[in-house]
Amino acid sequence: MAKLTINTTQNIKIDFKNSSLGERILASLLDFIFKALYAIIVWYVVVALKLHTGFEDNWSQGAVILICMSPVIFYSFIFESILQGCTPGKKILGIKVIKIDGYQASVVDYFTRWIMRIIDLGISGALIGVIAMIFSEKNQRLGDMLAGTAVISTKGKVALSATIFQEVEQEYKPVYPQVLTLSDNDVRIIKEALQNFRHSRDYVLLNKLSDKIQKVMGVQKQGSSELEFIEVVLKDYNYLTDRI
Repeated sequence: MAKLTINTTQNIKIDFKNSSLGERILASLLDFIFKALYAIIVWYVVVALKLHTGFEDNWSQGAVILICMSPVIFYSFIFESILQGCTPGKKILGIKVIKIDGYQASVVDYFTRWIMRIIDLGISGALIGVIAMIFSEKNQRLGDMLAGTAVISTKGKVALSATIFQEVEQEYKPVYPQVLTLSDNDVRIIKEALQNFRHSRDYVLLNKLSDKIQKVMGVQKQGSSELEFIEVVLKDYNYLTDRI
């Protein structure tokens, strides 16, 4: 599996594993199955309850069907926005969408990827998207190139420490639930400042960062060093936001 090296805004290099073409195709097939199952169930409900027969004109009937099927149409956009770069298929295969600068992709990025599916996967029967991924250095389809995203593998020993993502053990118990007052951007700033400290060993910077976090969150650190406090805050954030 190819390695994807990303430079953050602080010139910190992070190594990821690119998701393979096979993984992305398999994830798409799984998502297609989920969409098909949903469509079948909804269609039977609509027919059984005769929801489409209460309207005299075909336009109104079509509108009802379109509304019912909208989750299928917006499937990837909805799930990637909710699951932070994953669809159910991607989640099962252990792959996800990130920005090529290592940050969390935004709703606009996910929408860009979704709308470009028309070209990447729709018009050409996925041929354009597959060709783009084969010849792209970062294994990107056109939607990824336009959105500035890439799809990485989260399986194995992948270092995510320089992004807002951080692997946390399932049995972990969060210490500061107030971390939910922080935004993704706040956490990115904290992680970059922490990276700077590890390079410079500037304890004045570390103390100021700790004080600022405590002030914003409205907490006092519980008997730990400044460094340990910040590391716990990052773990709490990743643990809690992953379960919202």
